[in-house]
Amino acid sequence: MIISDVLHFEQERHLWPAAVARGIDYILNRNLAELEVGRYDLEGDNGHLMYANVQESVTRPREEQMPESHVVYTDIQFLVSGEERLCFYKLTDKAIIVDNKFESHDIAFYESQHNLPETDIMLKPGMFAVCFPSDIHRPNCLITESTTNKKIVIKIHRDLLHL
Repeated sequence: MIISDVLHFEQERHLWPAAVARGIDYILNRNLAELEVGRYDLEGDNGHLMYANVQESVTRPREEQMPESHVVYTDIQFLVSGEERLCFYKLTDKAIIVDNKFESHDIAFYESQHNLPETDIMLKPGMFAVCFPSDIHRPNCLITESTTNKKIVIKIHRDLLHL
């Protein structure tokens, strides 16, 4: 997992995979934050290599959000407005899948297990987290009270990260 913000992007970008840096560039240079909610293709035929989901959602208590992971796509979760607690832990054989949609939607949801310690990240506008397939993450959790957030999730296909 990578956690950073737009203030440190230029000085850190050389440390990250090129596709992750391009994903942040798309957000900052194409004004994706100003777009309506929806999907936007960025790279590849029909955006199959990289696309953006502009989302608005209401944060909820962590107990109401199921942990999730992906196999094919890495997420850049970029917060445009609001605030969010993003919880995560590393993929382990102790994680129990309760809803496997890897084949149809590249997502699986996991049982909330209290014996697997999660790390909490507090995202504020301009901050982002990069969640790799080895990162089980629980997005859209409230910090102190529910807020309506605008977020951009850039989905990066694994082929762009294995070059």
